[in-house]
Amino acid sequence: MPNASSDNAAAAKKLTRNDLPETLQRALDVAIDKSARAPVILEVTEITGYTDWVLIVSGRSERHVAAISDGIKGELRAKGCKAQGADGMGEHNWDLLDYDDFMVHVFYHPVRMHYDLESMWSDAARVELDLSAEVLSLIHISEPTRQAEI
Repeated sequence: MPNASSDNAAAAKKLTRNDLPETLQRALDVAIDKSARAPVILEVTEITGYTDWVLIVSGRSERHVAAISDGIKGELRAKGCKAQGADGMGEHNWDLLDYDDFMVHVFYHPVRMHYDLESMWSDAARVELDLSAEVLSLIHISEPTRQAEI
Protein backbone atom coordinates (compact mmCIF):
# COMPACT_ATOMS: atom_id res chain seq x y z
CA MET A 1 0.00 0.00 0.00
CA PRO A 2 1.47 3.43 -0.93
CA ASN A 3 2.61 5.64 1.87
CA ALA A 4 0.40 8.73 1.71
CA SER A 5 2.76 10.76 3.90
CA SER A 6 5.68 10.31 1.47
CA ASP A 7 3.43 11.23 -1.48
CA ASN A 8 2.28 14.35 0.37
CA ALA A 9 5.85 15.28 1.33
CA ALA A 10 6.96 15.44 -2.32
CA ALA A 11 3.84 17.39 -3.28
CA ALA A 12 4.20 19.80 -0.35
CA LYS A 13 7.85 20.58 -0.99
CA LYS A 14 7.80 23.64 -3.25
CA LEU A 15 11.17 24.12 -4.90
CA THR A 16 12.17 26.93 -7.25
CA ARG A 17 15.31 27.82 -9.21
CA ASN A 18 16.51 29.72 -6.14
CA ASP A 19 16.84 26.40 -4.30
CA LEU A 20 19.25 24.99 -6.89
CA PRO A 21 23.05 24.98 -6.69
CA GLU A 22 24.53 27.74 -8.85
CA THR A 23 26.24 25.27 -11.20
CA LEU A 24 22.97 23.41 -11.81
CA GLN A 25 21.23 26.70 -12.57
CA ARG A 26 24.00 27.45 -15.07
CA ALA A 27 23.68 24.00 -16.67
CA LEU A 28 19.95 24.64 -17.13
CA ASP A 29 20.60 28.08 -18.64
CA VAL A 30 23.15 26.67 -21.09
CA ALA A 31 20.77 23.88 -22.12
CA ILE A 32 18.02 26.43 -22.78
CA ASP A 33 20.47 28.66 -24.69
CA LYS A 34 21.21 25.62 -26.87
CA SER A 35 17.45 25.18 -27.53
CA ALA A 36 16.92 22.16 -25.28
CA ARG A 37 13.25 21.48 -24.71
CA ALA A 38 11.02 20.25 -21.89
CA PRO A 39 13.54 20.70 -19.04
CA VAL A 40 12.72 19.03 -15.75
CA ILE A 41 14.70 19.20 -12.52
CA LEU A 42 13.99 16.70 -9.78
CA GLU A 43 15.30 16.70 -6.24
CA VAL A 44 16.24 13.06 -5.60
CA THR A 45 18.28 13.35 -2.38
CA GLU A 46 15.99 11.04 -0.42
CA ILE A 47 15.39 8.65 -3.34
CA THR A 48 18.90 7.96 -4.61
CA GLY A 49 22.16 7.50 -2.80
CA TYR A 50 24.37 8.97 -5.50
CA THR A 51 23.15 12.51 -6.27
CA ASP A 52 20.83 15.27 -5.06
CA TRP A 53 19.43 16.70 -8.29
CA VAL A 54 18.60 15.46 -11.78
CA LEU A 55 18.23 17.71 -14.83
CA ILE A 56 16.49 16.10 -17.81
CA VAL A 57 16.21 17.81 -21.20
CA SER A 58 15.36 16.81 -24.76
CA GLY A 59 17.11 17.47 -28.05
CA ARG A 60 15.63 17.04 -31.52
CA SER A 61 18.51 15.02 -33.02
CA GLU A 62 21.78 13.37 -32.07
CA ARG A 63 23.68 16.47 -33.21
CA HIS A 64 21.45 18.65 -31.08
CA VAL A 65 22.01 16.38 -28.04
CA ALA A 66 25.78 16.64 -28.64
CA ALA A 67 25.61 20.44 -28.88
CA ILE A 68 23.64 20.69 -25.62
CA SER A 69 25.99 18.33 -23.76
CA ASP A 70 29.14 19.97 -25.13
CA GLY A 71 27.78 23.41 -24.24
CA ILE A 72 27.06 22.40 -20.65
CA LYS A 73 30.44 20.67 -20.21
CA GLY A 74 32.34 23.61 -21.69
CA GLU A 75 30.56 26.30 -19.70
CA LEU A 76 30.80 24.49 -16.38
CA ARG A 77 34.45 23.60 -16.98
CA ALA A 78 35.15 27.30 -17.64
CA LYS A 79 33.57 28.01 -14.24
CA GLY A 80 35.87 25.43 -12.61
CA CYS A 81 33.34 22.61 -12.38
CA LYS A 82 34.47 19.45 -14.18
CA ALA A 83 32.17 16.48 -14.73
CA GLN A 84 33.07 13.49 -12.56
CA GLY A 85 31.97 11.25 -15.39
CA ALA A 86 30.16 11.16 -18.71
CA ASP A 87 28.45 8.42 -20.65
CA GLY A 88 26.71 8.09 -24.01
CA MET A 89 28.90 10.69 -25.65
CA GLY A 90 29.58 8.51 -28.70
CA GLU A 91 26.08 8.09 -30.09
CA HIS A 92 24.33 11.04 -28.40
CA ASN A 93 20.98 9.29 -27.97
CA TRP A 94 21.27 9.74 -24.19
CA ASP A 95 24.18 11.76 -22.83
CA LEU A 96 24.77 11.59 -19.10
CA LEU A 97 26.94 14.13 -17.28
CA ASP A 98 27.74 13.43 -13.62
CA TYR A 99 28.63 16.46 -11.51
CA ASP A 100 28.34 14.57 -8.20
CA ASP A 101 25.71 16.87 -6.58
CA PHE A 102 23.66 16.75 -9.78
CA MET A 103 23.36 14.73 -12.95
CA VAL A 104 22.35 15.96 -16.39
CA HIS A 105 20.48 13.66 -18.77
CA VAL A 106 20.36 15.02 -22.34
CA PHE A 107 18.10 12.84 -24.44
CA TYR A 108 17.23 12.52 -28.08
CA HIS A 109 13.52 12.98 -27.41
CA PRO A 110 12.19 9.56 -28.61
CA VAL A 111 14.77 7.89 -26.36
CA ARG A 112 13.63 10.03 -23.42
CA MET A 113 10.05 8.92 -24.01
CA HIS A 114 11.14 5.27 -24.12
CA TYR A 115 13.07 5.31 -20.83
CA ASP A 116 10.71 7.74 -19.05
CA LEU A 117 12.98 8.64 -16.11
CA GLU A 118 10.41 11.10 -14.78
CA SER A 119 8.08 8.17 -14.00
CA MET A 120 10.89 6.23 -12.36
CA TRP A 121 11.43 9.17 -9.99
CA SER A 122 7.75 10.10 -9.65
CA ASP A 123 8.19 10.47 -5.86
CA ALA A 124 10.81 13.18 -6.33
CA ALA A 125 10.02 16.83 -5.75
CA ARG A 126 9.86 18.69 -9.06
CA VAL A 127 11.43 22.13 -9.24
CA GLU A 128 9.23 24.95 -10.51
CA LEU A 129 11.39 26.41 -13.28
CA ASP A 130 9.07 29.24 -14.40
CA LEU A 131 10.03 28.88 -18.08
CA SER A 132 8.27 30.04 -21.21
CA ALA A 133 5.75 27.83 -22.98
CA GLU A 134 8.12 27.70 -25.96
CA VAL A 135 10.89 26.10 -23.87
CA LEU A 136 8.46 23.65 -22.29
CA SER A 137 6.81 22.80 -25.61
CA LEU A 138 7.50 19.59 -27.48
CA ILE A 139 6.11 20.89 -30.76
CA HIS A 140 8.69 20.25 -33.49
CA ILE A 141 10.61 17.91 -31.23
CA SER A 142 8.24 15.01 -30.65
CA GLU A 143 8.28 14.00 -34.30
CA PRO A 144 11.44 11.93 -34.76
CA THR A 145 13.65 12.89 -37.68
CA ARG A 146 14.86 9.27 -37.77
CA GLN A 147 14.06 6.06 -35.97
CA ALA A 148 16.19 5.91 -32.83
CA GLU A 149 17.79 2.60 -32.01
CA ILE A 150 16.47 1.97 -28.56
